[in-house]
Parts: sequence; structure tokens; C-alpha cells
Amino acid sequence: MYPAVADRTGQPSGTGAPQSRGVPGPVASDSGDAERIPIRPLSWRELADLPFAVLQYRIRAIAGLAGAGVVVALGIVLGVTALVTWATDGSSAGNAWAAVLSTICCVWLLRLWTIGVTVPIGLGVVHRHPVTIRAACGQFRTVAARLAADQLISVLIVLGILIIGTPLLVTLIPAIIWIGRVMGNRWTVAPILYTESPPYRAAVARAKTLATGRGMPLAGLWIYLRGVLLALAIPVAGLLGFLSDISGTHRWAVTALLSVAALLISAFAAAVDAATAVIIHIDRRCVREGADIRIPAGQAIR
Repeated sequence: MYPAVADRTGQPSGTGAPQSRGVPGPVASDSGDAERIPIRPLSWRELADLPFAVLQYRIRAIAGLAGAGVVVALGIVLGVTALVTWATDGSSAGNAWAAVLSTICCVWLLRLWTIGVTVPIGLGVVHRHPVTIRAACGQFRTVAARLAADQLISVLIVLGILIIGTPLLVTLIPAIIWIGRVMGNRWTVAPILYTESPPYRAAVARAKTLATGRGMPLAGLWIYLRGVLLALAIPVAGLLGFLSDISGTHRWAVTALLSVAALLISAFAAAVDAATAVIIHIDRRCVREGADIRIPAGQAIR
């Protein structure tokens, strides 16, 4: 349960107070007492908290789609690893390389899938227009190529900055801040692709325009969420160690456990990133474009 957030009139958004004319009613959610997502400029704290409220609204749909992706990805990893192991006559090195490389590829594909279905569902939550699972998958198909290009370029940017910044310890922290700033400026690309359907380069340019003036706060938010995800990954590692004590050190058991852990963490991180992108998108549109300003019906614009 998350704390209620006050809307523009100062009324708590989760109290069920009467709504002003022209404001849509709350959307049906998987969690009956989930808070409304306010459409207005947001504070940094709200940008950090509200993504989890978005996930709470449609937790069953998002978890179901992400979970299905994890199952398929794990099947691919185990299948590829088994095929390479058979082709190399049970070579330990071949088994390890096949498991590592196939897991990395499947983590990237799983992240693409999770972001691709979470963003339209999150946009539906924010704008109070419920999006079904089938509709989310259909919308993902229409932007899959451009979204894949964005995810691939983002990975290359992060790797490039890390290669430059990690050789010296003194440059590591500036490199992380640099990554946070770059990723913060590109954070809203996915929601823009869904809401406006522009070409990829135009979507990136618009995302950078929306982020103008908020580079460092968005960088701080990106770094903060990495810290949260790292903290949440620690219990997963502990559970992995517990299960390894039960299953022993058999090659296939270890491969499956490590792959499952990597895929689960990746899916959760992607869902959080996608929900955060949706929240940042509405915040920046409200600040820069007045997206929260509503003109009463029948009133002329002067």
C-alpha cells in the first residue's frame, strides 16, 4: 500500500474525494485499494514512488506477461546449452560459454518484451483507459523494431561509457553519473513511441527535449533505482544459495538456478524502468506542455 498523493486541488488522490468536472474517473485495477496516479507535475519523491503504484494497479497482467517471458527465455537457455553440450561431447567450457551467452541474449530479449508490454499497460493506468493483455501485445508488435533499436543503442552506450570509465577507480563514479544522465535523457523514448508513433530518431529527440532542465534529477533517479534493484537482488542471491545447498553442485542445477535468477532480476528491473518511463513522461509533458490543464467544455479559448 502506498501513501496517498495529493492532486492539484490538494485533496488526497486515494481518498475517493469528489472529482472536478472533466477529470476522468479511476480505472479498474487488479488491486482494489491502489492509489490513483495524479496527472500533474510531480516531485522527485513521487517520481521514485509512483512507478511501483503503476505496477500495483495491474500486477497480475504485468507479472503474468513477464513470467511467461521468463519461462520461454529459460527454455531457450536450457535448450541452447543442451545442444552445445551435446555438440562438444559434454565439454565443461562449452557448457559454460553456451549458458552465459544464451542467458545474456535472453536477458536482453526478456527486457525488450517486458518493457514492450508494461509501457502500454502503464499508460492505460495513468490515463484511466484500461489496456488488455491482448491489446498490450498488439501495441508492442507495432513498435517492436524501434523499441529494439532503442534498447540496443542504450546497451551500447552504457558499455561504451563503462569501458572508458572503469579502468581507473577515480573515474568510476563520474562514469556512473554520466550513464545516469544519458539514460535519464532517453528514458521517455518508449512512451513516446507508443503515444505518438514517431520515427526512432524523432522519438529520441523529443525525449531529450522533454528532459531539458531535469538532467541531473533524472540521473539521480536512475542511479537510485539501480540501488533499489541491487538491494532487492540480494535476497534472490540468498535464495539461490539455499537452493544450491538442496540441489547440490550438479552442472545443470547450477545453470538453471543462475539463469532463473538473472532472468527474474532482469524482468523486474525492466518492469520498474518501464513504469518509471510512463511516470516521467506524464510529468515532463505537464511541466513543459501543460498536459494537465483542462479547458471546460463549451468555454472558448482566448
